[in-house]
Order: sequence, then structure tokens, then C-alpha cells
Amino acid sequence: MSDGKESDQPQTPEELGLKSFKVMMRKARDGSIEKAIFIGGELLDWQIDLASYTDAVAMGPAFKREIQKDIEKHFTESVSDFLGRNVTIAEIKNAIKTGWI
Repeated sequence: MSDGKESDQPQTPEELGLKSFKVMMRKARDGSIEKAIFIGGELLDWQIDLASYTDAVAMGPAFKREIQKDIEKHFTESVSDFLGRNVTIAEIKNAIKTGWI
């Protein structure tokens, strides 16, 4: 039953303690275009070594799966460190869709 007062429950993502999560393309220092992730408006300074990734993929599907798991683990750890709390890869995937983490 409503008593006519506004709810004390958090309503916005910010009130829920969430930060914006945006994946955008931007110009890199070398002039190329790169994918960048911004959390709460701040750049997450994280990237993979494409040469190492390409080498691992060339070694076959088993190596590709292992390097992808390793990348996922390190990325999740980096986002967790950035936010100051543990997050899962499922939360990151949801953040890519919703724009909030």
C-alpha cells in the first residue's frame, strides 16, 4: 500500500552504485583506430597483445581456447580492480548490453 511518499528504494543506476560502461572506438596514440572501454567516464587502460594472440591462434584450436580463457580471466581481474569490487564475465557481458556495471 502506498502512503503517497516517494520510495526510499534506489531508482537510478547511480543510486544502485553502478557505473556507466561504454565500449567505443577511438583514435590511438599511433593514429590507428582502437576499441576502448570507458567505465564511469574513465578510460580502462587495458589491451591484449595482438601479436601473441595471433601466434596462439595459429597453433590450433586448443591454444586459441586457452588464450581466450586467459584473456577473459585477466580482463575480468582488471575490471574488478578498476571498480574496486569483484565482477564476473557475465556482469561484463551484461554491462556491454545495458551500459551499466
